[in-house]
Amino acid sequence: MATLREISKKIGVSIATISRVLNGEENVSPETRKKVLKAIKEFNYKLDRIPKKKLHNVIGIIVPNIKGNHYNIIAEGIEEFLLTTKYDSFVTTTHQLLNKEMELIEQFFSRRVDGIIICTSRNDEKQIEWLINSSIPVVTVDRQDTDIRVDAVGIDNFESAYKGIKYLYKKGHRKILFVEGEKIYSIKERKKAILYFAERHPDMKVKVIEGNLEFEGGYLPIKDYLKKPLDVTAIVFSNDQMAVGGMHALFEKGYNVPSDVSILGFDDDVYAKFLNPPLTTIRQPRRELGEVAARLIIERIEGKGSRVARKITLPTSIVERESVRDLES
Repeated sequence: MATLREISKKIGVSIATISRVLNGEENVSPETRKKVLKAIKEFNYKLDRIPKKKLHNVIGIIVPNIKGNHYNIIAEGIEEFLLTTKYDSFVTTTHQLLNKEMELIEQFFSRRVDGIIICTSRNDEKQIEWLINSSIPVVTVDRQDTDIRVDAVGIDNFESAYKGIKYLYKKGHRKILFVEGEKIYSIKERKKAILYFAERHPDMKVKVIEGNLEFEGGYLPIKDYLKKPLDVTAIVFSNDQMAVGGMHALFEKGYNVPSDVSILGFDDDVYAKFLNPPLTTIRQPRRELGEVAARLIIERIEGKGSRVARKITLPTSIVERESVRDLES
């Protein structure tokens, strides 16, 4: 039995148009309707997968995963805001797979949700365009800028990281190690900002090593780096989970934070203030990102607000604790 996506590819008709035919909507040409119904019969698509009645007041949320303290907190922010409204929601995960996201979008079409919030950083522009063409309101969160005219909520990753490296520079740090996470746009922007700052300050030297966004993604690269004597005064991690792993590797080797080396994280996870020492980090307002996305999607569903696609950038801030030493004092 074929899926809507497979049928769409075979007959050259968008999933949005197929969905309109299946739901009995009138804004489809007779020729296209005939073509779709013929394909549905030919490929044995089960019409009973389409509910007879539309599910009212439902917003679908797509996230890559609910591990750690990023997308799950954004989703919580969305859901907490929706509790004060007439809208329900359900969260689905793609596990970073583009095909999985396609399947989820197909399910959203079949369930006829009122709106969709997409939290991804992958190349899914075509899927989003399909949603827009189907007249389903869409809001994106934490995504790379594109030419797609859709409401978007996020932070300025470049400016945030630039602010962080400038903070270390003012504290007297000139030898910096940056532990890069996964090669997604947000981390690339943070890396770009750090290297850009270093280019403008010849007295600063920055080294880059690779990790991933998990605890071991900070632990293993630092453990390997410490096979040689430590030659930097500060280490910048792509997120707080990596910073925790990296700090553990440092402690295993007998290094003290911050007297031997300073640590700067990114995110301000809930545990950051409970570490020893408490972690200095760059806070991004993830719960607020979710709340703003929820407000925007409801405005779109109800036909309120600007007709122009809106891009809302929320501010980040440095949360100063005890993991960074001031070398100037």
